Amino acid sequence: MLGLTLQLSVGPVFFAVLHKAIKQGFAEALKMTSAVTLVDAFYIGISFTAISALIKIQYLHRIISMLGMFVLIYFGINYIKNANKKSIAAESGNIENSFFYGLKLTALNPLTIIFWSGTFGSLIAGGKLIGMQNIILYAAGCLTATVLFLGSVSFTGQYIKKFVNEKVLRIMDYTVGIVLIAFGIHLFFR
Repeated sequence: MLGLTLQLSVGPVFFAVLHKAIKQGFAEALKMTSAVTLVDAFYIGISFTAISALIKIQYLHRIISMLGMFVLIYFGINYIKNANKKSIAAESGNIENSFFYGLKLTALNPLTIIFWSGTFGSLIAGGKLIGMQNIILYAAGCLTATVLFLGSVSFTGQYIKKFVNEKVLRIMDYTVGIVLIAFGIHLFFR
């Protein structure tokens, strides 16, 4: 349940998966969800290593935040820049590999590593997760929550697609771009 609650913190990946589902359908959004889950699993795994302690160093935390800001702003600018260049017909014939897009967006987003290392670090330090079996079960629950939450977002987006025309898709491109830029700026000032 805690894993599912953690997933409800809507961020750039949520908007990107919803956007992918509306523009390209459930299957493509599910590929992206698979990539997000894989990256989450990797970051959960390394959150048990020294990386968790390194991120607590203010200087390194600031560098990671700066990199994250640039990555999110870059993705946001691309959404905005390409908003008028796409049409529904062109979109269906020109599908970027959704799995690799999900890998890039999640792996290059430092919010992900900060989120998971902070979550697991605080639970372990607080004595809430004791023993490898409990840690593995908790991690599996978090990953299952990722699949369930983003899978339901993908499913919902597929049905929203029926009510969306090219003008609305363009507005969505602008909106997702602005949201990603806003998250990048927020990350910088945090």
